[in-house]
Amino acid sequence: MKKVRVAQIGSGFISEVHNKSFQTLEGVEVVCQHDNDDMRGKAFCEKFGIPNFVSDYDEVLKRKDVDCVSLGIPNFLHHEFAIKAAKAGKHIICEKPLALRLDHADEMIQQCKKSGVILGYAEELCYVPKNVRAKEIADQGALGDVFLVKQHEKHAGPYSPWFWQADTAGGGILMDMGCHAIECCRWLLGKPAVKSVYCQADLFLHKQITKLDDHIIMLIEFATGQIAEVESSWTLKGGMISNVEIHGTGGVIYANLLQDGMGLKVFSEKGYGEDYFDKPQTIGWHYPDWEWLWQNGYPQEMRDFIHCIREGGTPLESGADGRIVLEIMIAGYLSAATGKKVPFPFKDPGGYQTPVEIWLKARGAM
Repeated sequence: MKKVRVAQIGSGFISEVHNKSFQTLEGVEVVCQHDNDDMRGKAFCEKFGIPNFVSDYDEVLKRKDVDCVSLGIPNFLHHEFAIKAAKAGKHIICEKPLALRLDHADEMIQQCKKSGVILGYAEELCYVPKNVRAKEIADQGALGDVFLVKQHEKHAGPYSPWFWQADTAGGGILMDMGCHAIECCRWLLGKPAVKSVYCQADLFLHKQITKLDDHIIMLIEFATGQIAEVESSWTLKGGMISNVEIHGTGGVIYANLLQDGMGLKVFSEKGYGEDYFDKPQTIGWHYPDWEWLWQNGYPQEMRDFIHCIREGGTPLESGADGRIVLEIMIAGYLSAATGKKVPFPFKDPGGYQTPVEIWLKARGAM
């Protein structure tokens, strides 16, 4: 088995998830790590037993022992870091969203093709076991003709300050979690062509700290006549939900990813330590996750990317998929700005550096 050697770029929560996932895979080694904050990067290396911290990204790309970079960095850096990696001949696992502009996404895809490297788009909902099984059942015809899919994902807000800023994140909840819901729905339906997008976006809960959208509802109409309903929110108090529904002429499937801690329910007067997110919240009723990584699809996602790096081929979620998701999100902001359904093929309005600008300008917030 060919060993795949990875450079982890970034030290945040998603980089931790990537590294824990890589540790489950045979023949995969994270050989170095880069962060623009030396102290944070070195602490990350110590925590995960990564042998080398490299303060200069360009030096990472010169290393002969790096086959692939895993980009767990703020959204606005994806394009620059991916282009450099592709030119250096390194395969790329890029967190969502792929980029902040369609021309940047095209450049990433084209450069990877030119350099003969794989561009994987990190969308874990398409690897979640519950979702995979739900799709298998629907694809077998158990629901008759599927006409509607839904994905709803909500919590009280992001964990890092850069998510609240247009220039670093590119948008609010639509760019943060709407991208997950969009691609999950596309994948459930077999990734048909989009016919139109309608989106309602607003800012309800976090007006004191951001101008970005914190709640969106989107309807995606496909060329097949099927519909996807997306609802994503930073306004949910009291936890998080992530739900999938598949509706057909002969049945329905409900897949609740986070219901009751995936089956475990505990009451403790003194608590029992920390949960997966390193927060001591276990006093009283608590719903602990078991096999959190696997239940959320991350090792399966990384296994697919690594297999394609070893054997060739295209991962289930590729750069091309990431581009389509970005196109839908930009259309969503345009729809929210105009109050109208946006037809496809999509005509990019241009004139923006971040997608959310389209909506912010219509609100007089820029």
